[in-house]
Amino acid sequence: MSAGGVGLNGKWLSQPVTGTQRYAGEIARRMLPLLDGPVTLHLPRDADVPSWLPLDVVVRRAPLSGTLFEQLWLPWVARRQLLVSLGGPAPLAARRQIVTMHDASPFRFPDTYSTLFGTWYRLMYRILARRAAAILTVSTFSASELAAVLHVSQGSIVVAGNGSDHVDGVEPSRPQLPHLDEDFVLCVGTFARHKNLAAALTALEAEGIRSVVVGASGGDRVFQAEHRQTWRGATFAGRLSDEEIIWLYDHARCLVFPSRYEGFGLPVIEAQRRGCPVVALAAASIPEVAGDGAVLVAATSDLPGAVLGLEHDESRRDSLRRAGRANASRRRWRDSAATVAEVVRRLQDQNRSR
Repeated sequence: MSAGGVGLNGKWLSQPVTGTQRYAGEIARRMLPLLDGPVTLHLPRDADVPSWLPLDVVVRRAPLSGTLFEQLWLPWVARRQLLVSLGGPAPLAARRQIVTMHDASPFRFPDTYSTLFGTWYRLMYRILARRAAAILTVSTFSASELAAVLHVSQGSIVVAGNGSDHVDGVEPSRPQLPHLDEDFVLCVGTFARHKNLAAALTALEAEGIRSVVVGASGGDRVFQAEHRQTWRGATFAGRLSDEEIIWLYDHARCLVFPSRYEGFGLPVIEAQRRGCPVVALAAASIPEVAGDGAVLVAATSDLPGAVLGLEHDESRRDSLRRAGRANASRRRWRDSAATVAEVVRRLQDQNRSR
């Protein structure tokens, strides 16, 4: 049994790094030094202890992993703690916890997911919305969406967005991919239906625009992925290292971000931070996140024209780079971590006053 204080759900440390795991790691490493009192990092059996973990944080490793760790072991051992779950799913049975919900896509785009996965997420979110001491999300758009589908007050959801400064100081490394000496646009995403990647690649291909795609089609157990056709002008990179992705941001003509639904859209501000122009759909959270540092279009069919327009307008590209960098510079992980730490302190104070 763990003593009181704060418990941190470390399930994300056993998973491949996507935007969700990036968020959890960047927030946690900056939040932990801001907290008072004892902190325990609860790890599943197959997770590694992060190198950045403060020395005064207690590590407790479970004999279980995955869902069994999170839904059975974790709520029991952390039952006297304020549990913080930053990586999406959270234990339904935890008595006091802060949960993070990145978006409402299981409700808005249920066909994107397998029946089992979608049903589980919708049930989990509904229960957590009633039981959690606090809900975190990453954008005002996402807060409004979650409030609508979960029937809770938007004002009760705390917005602590993604930062962009994790791309600073990364040494770029050229990926071992073909055609990188030619002009290309960069696409970051999967073939999940709401990501709209297949339609975007087809539109780019029709105008002779070469693309490099970072990301992979979702697993059969989770996503009902788009059928991958053959795009002659697309190079599929799969998963790359941070250093390789940074190289692509630095050398791409622009980032094309065609998603129809995002809680945030981290690649947008990553590209902006690196001075890569952004062309995206004016959908969901993207206008909020991109600010005036992107070319936003109404339809997928408009993406190629926006890309070609930038190609022939150097002053516009330079203007976008400046606006993008200014926008991304306002998105700092330390600010969001401070927001989360304040929520933790507020809940601790409430518990002491009882």
